[in-house]
Amino acid sequence: MALQILQLLKMLPRTNCGDCGYQTCMAFATHVLREGEDPARCPHFAPDKLKLVQETLKHQEEAGITAFPEHFISAKQHVIDKIRDYDLAALAPFLGARCERRQGEEVLVLRLLNRLYAVGKQEVTALDGEEQDIWEHVLLYNYIAQACRRPLSGKWLAMGELPGALAKKKAFEEGCEDKIARAYTGRPAALRTALAGLEATFPAMETNAELHAVFYPLPRVPFLLLFWDADLEDGFPAKVKIMFDETVLCFLDIESLVFLGEKTADCLVAAS
Repeated sequence: MALQILQLLKMLPRTNCGDCGYQTCMAFATHVLREGEDPARCPHFAPDKLKLVQETLKHQEEAGITAFPEHFISAKQHVIDKIRDYDLAALAPFLGARCERRQGEEVLVLRLLNRLYAVGKQEVTALDGEEQDIWEHVLLYNYIAQACRRPLSGKWLAMGELPGALAKKKAFEEGCEDKIARAYTGRPAALRTALAGLEATFPAMETNAELHAVFYPLPRVPFLLLFWDADLEDGFPAKVKIMFDETVLCFLDIESLVFLGEKTADCLVAAS
């Protein structure tokens, strides 16, 4: 029988400290069992209990009891079906990818944040051999499935200015912008260093932000990040605002864009 959420919750500290990146232990347990989150992400997990959970999940995987929800499997299959008849070699230049043959299969090699992936018509592989977030597979397939061939315009828009995106504005702020702002309060130089690790550039630009940078979480999806540090005298917290090229919805749907923002925040917070 598969490990249940409440069983896992009883093995966690249940302090809702947030050190794992989730607001509650229940949310963390849910993501471990329903979305494949690494249980070791909880820094307060008792070693013996963590080992038991890891072994249980391994046995479940070997027995074919998946920890991944059906909606992940169906979402992945949906986008795979979309690209089944695509000419990947012809599409590669428009996606900022290169086309290669690996093990007899045509794949697109492209960068997501600071990692390279090979995306074939049936599977995605991280070329560094490290653990993968399964939802990144869906994100990469969505990016390819959009098959956008428009050039970037150079005009920047905020999430709330994108067509149909107003409902996702709060989720993007909480899952991306606010996380980065909290991690780098009082540390703009550290943020600059972390952004440089994502090959960001720091172009001249008219803005009152203390730091601004342009980087590409995906090859044709630039982010303009603006950072204002906290003002202790006036009681203003640090603030981050991310802008997008106005063509962004040609390359990604709104849900994928929000997820990409969350992954970007996780990457920058990890570098802090």
